[in-house]
Amino acid sequence: MSFSYLITSDKIGNQDPELGQHLMHSFFMKLLQAAEKPSHILFMEKGVELLLPEFSAVYALNILKKESGVILLACATCLDYYDIRDKIAIGEVSSMPEIMAVMHESDKVIHI
Repeated sequence: MSFSYLITSDKIGNQDPELGQHLMHSFFMKLLQAAEKPSHILFMEKGVELLLPEFSAVYALNILKKESGVILLACATCLDYYDIRDKIAIGEVSSMPEIMAVMHESDKVIHI
């Protein structure tokens, strides 16, 4: 069974920004240890900022990509909106049709 994560924020939750960023960092660190890995992680809206070098768990994303083959796709429109297309440390710039195709092909899409 294949699954993908859809990340649309730079934090988990919307109450306390600092706690939310800590939770997002923790999520990716724990994902390294998880028995099941997603086929893709899709980054949209503010979630694309997690691909910047200053994100505290960008090295975890790098390990997921290199060692587990997880494909990291970033929304081109979102990267351009935040003017960070040339600043991301990891991930592939992707189009909406490609992101939609991944979601359609996945058995399950989990929104974080």
